Amino acid sequence: MSRKVRVGIIGFGNIAKGAHLSGYMKSKDCEVTAVCDIDDTRLADAVQICNLPEDHCFRDYKDLIASDFVDAVDICTPNHVHYEAAKEAIRAGKPISIEKPVTMNYKEGLDLLENAQKANVPTFVCFSWRYRPHIRFMKSIIDRNEIGELYHIYIRCIRDSGLWPNRKLEWRFQKDKAGSGVLGDLGSHMIDIVRFFGQEFEGVYADSGIIVKQRQRIDTGEIDNVTTDDWANINARLKNGAGTTIAISRCATTISDLVEIELFGKNGTIKYTYFENKHTIEICAGSTDMTGKGRHIITPPDSFAVNQSQCFIDVVKGKKDPYTATLEDGVKCQSVIDAALKSVESQRYVKIPEITDLP
Repeated sequence: MSRKVRVGIIGFGNIAKGAHLSGYMKSKDCEVTAVCDIDDTRLADAVQICNLPEDHCFRDYKDLIASDFVDAVDICTPNHVHYEAAKEAIRAGKPISIEKPVTMNYKEGLDLLENAQKANVPTFVCFSWRYRPHIRFMKSIIDRNEIGELYHIYIRCIRDSGLWPNRKLEWRFQKDKAGSGVLGDLGSHMIDIVRFFGQEFEGVYADSGIIVKQRQRIDTGEIDNVTTDDWANINARLKNGAGTTIAISRCATTISDLVEIELFGKNGTIKYTYFENKHTIEICAGSTDMTGKGRHIITPPDSFAVNQSQCFIDVVKGKKDPYTATLEDGVKCQSVIDAALKSVESQRYVKIPEITDLP
């Protein structure tokens, strides 16, 4: 495809405007030509922000997908819309980008994957941490075997977003629209990071809970129950035998945003910390560091900085980055989420084949 890729965005909320749109605007290879949303105010925003004619703004995603001025589709809707919107785009033969988690459950994800493969439709999943330079640099260090075979992975991802004053019962707090809470929202990223670093999950034991149990409904103002998790802890066994723990919360009272990823390998240790918009990588590797048990800070080269939206456009144009996440990655992540949900429900260790070996 030599001309610019014409992108249609389904769902013009904070994710689309905050995480996707700026990348498209920076790209020389694409243009946003259509937007779909059920909210008229957001459609009016799209007209202004994307400089779109009003007839390129839709309330029904099927109309956007069917339009002859869209080549590729970016799905930024609440989770329960992902499956049907993606399936419609695949039927139309148009490449898709999907926010995470890709679907409400593994069965839906597998169906999408099989349909995309049969139709030879390119796919992309927005596991945004894969496109951050510090994580990509860590990936390269692991791939070069500089810290050796991994023995342990410890991850913490905690925020205070569930405690924001007067936050209402939006779709993220409703199981029928989100599938899960912080487990799918933040946990999907952390699960994918483990896989991004070359590991696969064998099974999980998980627990979760709801801290803020009721919120005000957006439509009626009435108080109603929250049905998705505010915190989740996963103890996992990886296929290489390594132990992994992932702790996730959106109700940390004193921390607005913290991610810690610490890996212990045969030949060293590497730790990434993201705290209040500051990124740090500490490493202990090589005989001198190992003997002295010392750590030093390293900085990713500029070459590890990429544009997530550009990576999707590259997939559309047949130039897939080896670090890019596709629908297959999204489906494998969903199998771990489903296993964690089943573990919480049954209070037992759940092996991944219990999810993936469908009847």
